[in-house]
Amino acid sequence: MAFRVSPGVTVTEKDFTNVVPAVSTTSAGYAGSFNWGPIEQRVLVANENELVNLFEAPDDGNYKGWLAAANFLGYGGALTVVRGTSGGALNAAPSGGVSAALIKNSDVHSAGSTVATGLYSAGAGVEFFSKYAGSLGNSLRVSYAENGPTAGLSGQGINGIPVGISHGHTSGDTSIFFGITHAIASGGSAGATAFVSGDILKFSTLTKKFTITGISSGASGQFVHISPALTANLAAGVTATWEYAYKSYTTRARTSNNLDFNGGTGDQFSVVIVDQNGKFSGVTGNVLEVYNNVSKAIDAKDGDGNSNYYVDVINRKSAYVWVGGQIVSQVTGDGNSAAGTTFGNDAATFSPTVRKYHDLSGGAYGTPSNTDMLTAWNLFSDPDTVDVSLLVSGEADATLAGNVVDIADSRKDCVAFVSPEHGDVVDVTLISTQVANVVDYRDNQLNKNSSYAFLDSGWKFQYDRYNDRLRWVPLNGDMAGLCARTDNVNDPWFSPAGFNRGQIRGVVKLAMNPTLEAHRDELYSNNINPVVAFPGEGTVLFGDKTLQSKQSAFDRLNVRRLFIVLEKAVSTASKFQLFEQNDTFTRAQFKNMVEPFLRDIQGRRGITDFKVVCDVTNNTSTVIDNNRFVADIFVKPTRSINYIQLNFVATRSGVDFTEVAGG
Repeated sequence: MAFRVSPGVTVTEKDFTNVVPAVSTTSAGYAGSFNWGPIEQRVLVANENELVNLFEAPDDGNYKGWLAAANFLGYGGALTVVRGTSGGALNAAPSGGVSAALIKNSDVHSAGSTVATGLYSAGAGVEFFSKYAGSLGNSLRVSYAENGPTAGLSGQGINGIPVGISHGHTSGDTSIFFGITHAIASGGSAGATAFVSGDILKFSTLTKKFTITGISSGASGQFVHISPALTANLAAGVTATWEYAYKSYTTRARTSNNLDFNGGTGDQFSVVIVDQNGKFSGVTGNVLEVYNNVSKAIDAKDGDGNSNYYVDVINRKSAYVWVGGQIVSQVTGDGNSAAGTTFGNDAATFSPTVRKYHDLSGGAYGTPSNTDMLTAWNLFSDPDTVDVSLLVSGEADATLAGNVVDIADSRKDCVAFVSPEHGDVVDVTLISTQVANVVDYRDNQLNKNSSYAFLDSGWKFQYDRYNDRLRWVPLNGDMAGLCARTDNVNDPWFSPAGFNRGQIRGVVKLAMNPTLEAHRDELYSNNINPVVAFPGEGTVLFGDKTLQSKQSAFDRLNVRRLFIVLEKAVSTASKFQLFEQNDTFTRAQFKNMVEPFLRDIQGRRGITDFKVVCDVTNNTSTVIDNNRFVADIFVKPTRSINYIQLNFVATRSGVDFTEVAGG
């Protein structure tokens, strides 16, 4: 407190209410292969529905890890997901555009630093990209219609003008010839195109509608190719309209209010995103998103005062596409044509009645290597950046699984869950061979000694509802899920194993079912936790050992997770002691903060006793002079029961029990 020179009243406030905070224990991390979604960006997923919505359903290439992640979510935890990829991944783009581009995520899109030169500039030839890399983007169509005030989306005729045909056509024809005298390039504003591949044709004598599939030049006109073929002879007028103008979800384009006020016209248009091949929705041609009356002017606003500039609107809202280059060359209003005309004090008139249909193609995922996946996993390496307590390795060979263990071991605030490889247990006939394979995997292939890792015994057969078939899936997602469920019903320091908390969901059968004690003994002595299907009692995790070879309290999962909670919570609270005075008051304040927290843990059966030492005995003058603060926290962890011995003693009828049992 500053010293006062003249009389007065000074009010100060001290905060001595610091407590040890609660820390997350049910949050997990997973990096894997997905068909959709942002690449190398952490995304929090709360349930399986969100996993599907953000990263799409699994297929034959990624179902093992995908379903392992989904299995974890089924137990009630939250999952931070990172999609990994390879250098061969590409975002889909319109045919003829710059297709060789990888836009990994929103950060990369905003920076524009790793994509082709000119990608976002006017005239680059790439108006839209699929939002994410992968072949799924090849199912997308982006279509738009730019309309002036005199030619609405439902306008009759090509650019509002009925068009005749030069001579009759007969049933079965798949193309129609239009002569130059029949307005094939008239109507609307200068430069408008009469026919656009993708438009809908309607003849005055037919109720059936036809889609233009292509346009080619003739000697004195154009051939318009249609699908399906004509169903009757005709010699009548025809109208052409943007395909989506027939739909109820599109509205007539307008002029923005402030542009109209300045005397301009025609800045608004409508955009639809279509699932042309049905890969996203399961319905061919299904409209996924509609953007009505978005503007080509960069300073346009909607009714709520938000930007209505089409680039801002679509990039902010769309789950399927990014905007690439400008749609058309813009009329200069304030000299900023490359980024869209500004209103300013100038009137701006935009070119009306342009229609386009962009079928995206060239999207690819590639085949990620272990190096690619490790790049994704490394996004979990910094504990100060991302808070996770469980790591689900999913489908990973020994090399990648070992890297996941190394991440947990380096962080020291989470546990990595690992399963043996598919070939170790699936389609292996003899259980003795399966046991030997898994032991070899643990000892020679994975070869890790860490209390921050947990190895189960195999894989389970489960139903894949997205592909309507049964699949083999590694159990590590379920193991982490059991921990999340244990946290919800008890506490992290309770073992997730056994008949009370170790029941595994969705099991048709196990690849290896070690029902014999001899097989379980071999696994457990090598720090491999058996998963066993007991007749009539479910499929149960029957072990809680970590991968620590040394026998100590930390070779049990519940003790390791107890100390993770203690260390994470107390260290978080201790940050607020930094730069305080290292004196008796600060040390007493620290003890008064930590001891109630430990008493609470003791009351919840996590520890049996504790002691906090933070005084002159461990904060000596040398420690203080080196600007250090030391607190020693001693705890006696509660152990889980792994072995039960029941002694039944038979006695003669006349024996007093105190003689044989004491007391």
